[in-house]
Amino acid sequence: MLPYDSLEGAELALGRNFTVAERFWFSYSAHKSDYILYTHNCLFVFLVFSLVPLPWALVELYWFDAVDRFKLQPRVKRSFPELFKCYKDVLHQFIFVVAPLIAVSFPVLE
Repeated sequence: MLPYDSLEGAELALGRNFTVAERFWFSYSAHKSDYILYTHNCLFVFLVFSLVPLPWALVELYWFDAVDRFKLQPRVKRSFPELFKCYKDVLHQFIFVVAPLIAVSFPVLE
């Protein structure tokens, strides 16, 4: 929980007015427990697992010849079903390993 009871008190402690994003986050998180806010990390990690490999997957699918020299195995070409299966496997691991680990590890970090 935040140590400030009001938006004005938080702005006074900061020494400036909040931005729109900061005001939104304060109004959202002011009365939520630390554990609930900590579990938001699961969403951020999910976005990283999903969005970071996307550019390389698109390059892999449309196979730009300019990137062949950067690949360890340039003759290996992946199809859409293979890439989708890999994505599903990663999300399966995320759901059954990473998400519970994030949820359970909070008391250790506190």
